[in-house]
Amino acid sequence: MSIIAGVEGTVEAKHADSVVVRVGGGILLRVFVPAHDLGGLPGADSSVRLHTHLIVREDDLQLYGFASEHGRRLFEMLIGVSQVGPKAALAVLSVLPPEDLATAIVAGDATAISRAPGVGKRTAERIILDLKGKLEEEIGAPMVTTAGVTTTAGAAGDPALQWLMALGYSALEARQALAAEDGMADAPTDERVRRALQRMGGG
Repeated sequence: MSIIAGVEGTVEAKHADSVVVRVGGGILLRVFVPAHDLGGLPGADSSVRLHTHLIVREDDLQLYGFASEHGRRLFEMLIGVSQVGPKAALAVLSVLPPEDLATAIVAGDATAISRAPGVGKRTAERIILDLKGKLEEEIGAPMVTTAGVTTTAGAAGDPALQWLMALGYSALEARQALAAEDGMADAPTDERVRRALQRMGGG
């Protein structure tokens, strides 16, 4: 996890791909934020709180911020993919909010992911191959997709619950979101996860 796990302060200014946050002591931090999250941030002089990841380079420090913990989690997974840097990861999360990106990865939808500027279809396919497997390894069971491939969770329990927890939600938050989806118990797991994420507002 990044040494700077979050930033809380006052919005100083908003730019096309970032927000300047004034924190204690008068320090101004520039935080790069996905377009979907940036659009939902308040205006100048308003309070803001972001989950962050710090990128350290020889001649630069770059701070990336997200409205939700699972947004940051997906960003960190994306930059772990070969040849996917922070700018590309930010671009992916700008065209696909976390709940849609998770669904696209599970469904193998390279076309949706490749809509991000600078991310071609080959890179999108690499993201799918790499992250789907890693998520399934964390969860302990494959996720059911709408393609009709049905699997059971086995000892891992409810796969939808495990996926939400892998994306950064607590067990209580995940259970409450899934319990609110009446009549969805027999739906494909990716659909249950998508609906639960939407219910929680992506954060």
